[in-house]
Amino acid sequence: MLQKIDKKNYIFFYLIIFLILSSIHNSNFKHNNFFSIKKIEVIDLNNAGYYFLENNFTDLVGSNIFALNKNSFQLIYSINSIKSYNIKKIYPNQVKVYLESAVAIGVVKNSNGFIILGDNGKIINLESFPKNVPEITGTNDIEKIFQTIEIINKSNFDIKNIKKIIFFPSKRIDIELKNKKKIRFPINFAIDDLNFGYRVINDEKFNQSITIDLRVPNKVITYD
Repeated sequence: MLQKIDKKNYIFFYLIIFLILSSIHNSNFKHNNFFSIKKIEVIDLNNAGYYFLENNFTDLVGSNIFALNKNSFQLIYSINSIKSYNIKKIYPNQVKVYLESAVAIGVVKNSNGFIILGDNGKIINLESFPKNVPEITGTNDIEKIFQTIEIINKSNFDIKNIKKIIFFPSKRIDIELKNKKKIRFPINFAIDDLNFGYRVINDEKFNQSITIDLRVPNKVITYD
């Protein structure tokens, strides 16, 4: 029993010594070539063609891995089609950068063409026109559109089932579903208005109604 206790004490003693020595020489380790970055690898999780970024990070090769942080990769913020990234350090001298692409959540149509909106809150560029996202008309206020989509996502509606979001100067919207049914919402609508519209559109009593008008408070007006 005494031998086991002594063994544990020895292990604890050497662990303390190791930590002390590590603290004393930590600054030397940070300047040691052993910890100089030799390779930065970009992992493109969506195969969206971001591997070119490896060439942009060559200036970080040779720097100390302890000094590297997320701010060292500020360049990524300038690429709108990237939603998020994660930095993984592989000691002593390698770094992997994991990139995730933004996904289209809507297309704004206007007289100049169209703008694709991403789930990262930015305008994004895609090689092909996105499918299964709502078409947005009636406004060029991108911030307002993102706010509206955020409200819709918090409601009971599945945005994948929405074909169109139509904005009006009076600050209200119509939503047209893929089953061709339309809901007219009041000015300054909120999540409660959306959820109420969702319940109405799914109520058997209104199966034959093509348009549900909720613009008048406490009333449901239908059009066949």
